[in-house]
Amino acid sequence: MKQPIAALAILAALAACAPPPRSLVDETPRAVPSKRITVVGRDVTLPDGSRATMDSTGGFLLPNGERVMRDARGALVLPNGNRCLPDGGGFVCP
Repeated sequence: MKQPIAALAILAALAACAPPPRSLVDETPRAVPSKRITVVGRDVTLPDGSRATMDSTGGFLLPNGERVMRDARGALVLPNGNRCLPDGGGFVCP
């Protein structure tokens, strides 16, 4: 009778010393917030709230004078080379 009780006491002590199990929720990658360019007609609203007007090529000038161009797939190509992909109401940028 003493041996099973002693064995249970040792197992309980060892279990208390073990680290807690890792949660799978902690291991999921966090989503990176994206910036959105909205388009209504030819009016473009940039993530900072400033506005521009699209030209006939689908591109436009930023407030700083740099040009945003449209590529063959319909994405916007920013002056820094990043591509903003089209979605339902505009573009999603990295």
